[in-house]
Amino acid sequence: MKTSQKVFFLFLLVGVLFVVGSILRLEILTVPTTFLLIPVLILFYRVKVKKWFLPMVIALLLFYARDLLMLDGLSENLIPILWCFGTALVILYVFALTGFRWGRIHVVEFISLLIMFVFLGFLYYTINQLLPQVLPSHRVEASLFILLLITLLAISFTQYILKSHYASLWLMLASACLVLSELSLFFKLFIISDISVTIFYPLFHVIAFYAMVQHAVHRRKSTFLPGF
Repeated sequence: MKTSQKVFFLFLLVGVLFVVGSILRLEILTVPTTFLLIPVLILFYRVKVKKWFLPMVIALLLFYARDLLMLDGLSENLIPILWCFGTALVILYVFALTGFRWGRIHVVEFISLLIMFVFLGFLYYTINQLLPQVLPSHRVEASLFILLLITLLAISFTQYILKSHYASLWLMLASACLVLSELSLFFKLFIISDISVTIFYPLFHVIAFYAMVQHAVHRRKSTFLPGF
């Protein structure tokens, strides 16, 4: 068995334990797996490729810092949590925007874009209506946070429809999983902690990180990124 496969199975094991621990609310599982999840994933990325893509590693480390701050407490670390997550999102935006390659679009694909945009607009409007009730003191920050997530998904979905590159599929998957995991976490913390959001948050949290690494593995090596 290749080294990359061994490390992947280690990541899979850590991911499963993280999901199980989060669902069952077992700190004995969630705490150590939170510390291990992204480092093991970065190790997998390092052995998978000869030369890694530094911007993606930075983004993953920012998400990692955010997760560790979340363990310490949301209310105590709200500002650094937002900064870490927001900066990581900006890097993903750079990936999405610089990866665009314009191409011909079929009418069915155009309709798919319209449906996605309408759905995302409706989703943002619906969540935004809840904010004054559940987060009156941080309504603006939460609204901007959700808008950034949804817009990233809209851009990455458009990029994929335009047939930019195989890597765009992974970026779209990562963006979609981030929307699902973060909105599930939002509902879990501030609205209702039912079984669906309890499962969705850890599951899509893990998939999002894996999809980011796959995007880095398959990205165009010639793509220019400002600042890197």
